[in-house]
Amino acid sequence: MKKSTIIALSFILFSSFAFCQDEKALTKMEKFVSNTGRIVKIENFNLPDLKASYEVLKTKVRRATIQDETSYYLMLVKEDKYGDKSAAIAEDDLKELEKAFDELIKQSKNETTTSNYFENKFTTEDGFQIGYGGSGDIVWFITLEKYGKSTVLFAKYADIKAIFGMAQKKIEELKAS
Repeated sequence: MKKSTIIALSFILFSSFAFCQDEKALTKMEKFVSNTGRIVKIENFNLPDLKASYEVLKTKVRRATIQDETSYYLMLVKEDKYGDKSAAIAEDDLKELEKAFDELIKQSKNETTTSNYFENKFTTEDGFQIGYGGSGDIVWFITLEKYGKSTVLFAKYADIKAIFGMAQKKIEELKAS
């Protein structure tokens, strides 16, 4: 009897732990739009493509509305024949990301490392990363998702900075309308 009780309790504890781990893996957008029993309206507003060194990312601002609550996200999508990789950067994270990106740009201009390889990056709560590094010339990168091949390389930072600015401007326009 005791053995079956211990096994049952272990199973319950393990399932609770596994459920909590899944909850932490959800992005801010996934948490917002996963409300069941409520109507969710999703609208996409396209921005120009973001051209990287070897690929092109689709970019858009997404507005998600549930009743009288609205959230905005910058969506970056890397199309792939085996499944797209994407990042949904929440509006508050985008503001924080822009500040961090400006600091990274400043640091990159004074980079003096003599290491064989280095990275200098910023990571949001949802796992989106932006930074620079390399083993000689500086290469800029963004990592869309925590897992899989979702890192995109850029020779320069200007196009990334421009998309962040366009997204902020579009969000402000949408809020004003």
